[in-house]
Amino acid sequence: MKRWKNIVFGLVIGVYFPVIFSFVAVNKDKVVCGEILPTICDSVDNKFISSGEIRDIVLGKYTGILGRPINELNCDEMEAFFRKHPAIESCEVYLTYGGALHIDITQREPLVRVFDGDVSYYLDLNGRQMPLFKNHSAHVLVAGGFIKRLKSPEDLVKLASVIRNDAFWQAQIEQVYVDQDGEITMVPRVGDHLIEFGKVEDVESKFRNLKALYKSGWDAREWNLYKKVSLKYKGQVVCTKG
Repeated sequence: MKRWKNIVFGLVIGVYFPVIFSFVAVNKDKVVCGEILPTICDSVDNKFISSGEIRDIVLGKYTGILGRPINELNCDEMEAFFRKHPAIESCEVYLTYGGALHIDITQREPLVRVFDGDVSYYLDLNGRQMPLFKNHSAHVLVAGGFIKRLKSPEDLVKLASVIRNDAFWQAQIEQVYVDQDGEITMVPRVGDHLIEFGKVEDVESKFRNLKALYKSGWDAREWNLYKKVSLKYKGQVVCTKG
């Protein structure tokens, strides 16, 4: 008896699904795009582009999209188009059989804001240049000075990444300056001193030594007694009083 039940169930499934799929395929031609539903997946952290702007872009580029049959819409082409936008890191576009066009956007994440002469821009987490946007300014590390004197463009990304990934340094280091020799000076939020970082070498070791000084080498009252802390010399932290 159980065997017969399995056979009957298999026959029902074998007939049911082809019918359903053919019904969907036929009716897909009749379903039209009735709404555009953009989602900015990381809108809490960054606000370079809004859902409203995404919707306006779609309506402007794809004239008459509302009311058009969904089988005429090319989601892959839309994804490729949006990925070219300077604020967008990734995009997923898909349609539901109810006629809704979903556009899920993830924005690029700025790592550092660069002031290079008269030009200002962001570098994102991947080290790519990213323009400024009128509607939002990211609260990130600021870098200025002779940026092109760095040994490699990746040097700034490496330094900024270490600062970003450590809550202590993120709270303490406000700005970095590149001098004509391509050496880094850092400006802290707390204390009147400057930090001579030197070349972007032995980065982890330098930060480790500096953190040890801050946490156990200095009394809190001493933070404003020094005008310079140098990490330029391998394995050393040299403090100069004002």
